[in-house]
Amino acid sequence: MHHLISPKDTIYIHDRHHLEKLNGLSFTDSSATLNCNSKTGNKVSIALGLGKFEPTKHKLYFSDTVWKFIHNEKRIDHLIAKNLIDDKLAYGVDGDFPKTEIKYIKIKFNGNWLTIPKSSFANFYEVHTETIEAYLSKDKKFIFLYISASDGIGSYAIKFVFDKTKFVTRLISTNECTDGFDFLDALPQDCQ
Repeated sequence: MHHLISPKDTIYIHDRHHLEKLNGLSFTDSSATLNCNSKTGNKVSIALGLGKFEPTKHKLYFSDTVWKFIHNEKRIDHLIAKNLIDDKLAYGVDGDFPKTEIKYIKIKFNGNWLTIPKSSFANFYEVHTETIEAYLSKDKKFIFLYISASDGIGSYAIKFVFDKTKFVTRLISTNECTDGFDFLDALPQDCQ
């Protein structure tokens, strides 16, 4: 399943194999950095940091109880998973507290820092720093940052889109029938 901020965001779906990959990823369990000079001389630096998720600093709403009455007695019928943290759908959780959250994403393009609001990444948890990939669009106007994550049960991937000055949008996929990031940019026949 794909989640777009706007239906117009489909214009950012590209076959990443035709884009310029930005190499130079270094990572630890809690951070990732990428420093690269593109083939056309653009200098790109990306830093992502993770931190411990602190439940007391968030509004949590993981499930909703559905009740039924049997012989005038109120009983639990079932639970509906909500997986909301701070009133947003939380990715990387399955009814329990996440262990890690993204603390920051910083990008510098040709010496200028991009504006990246915390709201663009605030609901992503359990990120895998070792799988991060970044690309430049063919026209060199956009940076695409790919991140995958999972709590061990359900996985998801994000494609962040940035122009030369700021965050533009993000595409999210919870499709688990393919490997890697291909399902963010197009679904193979087997997954349709």
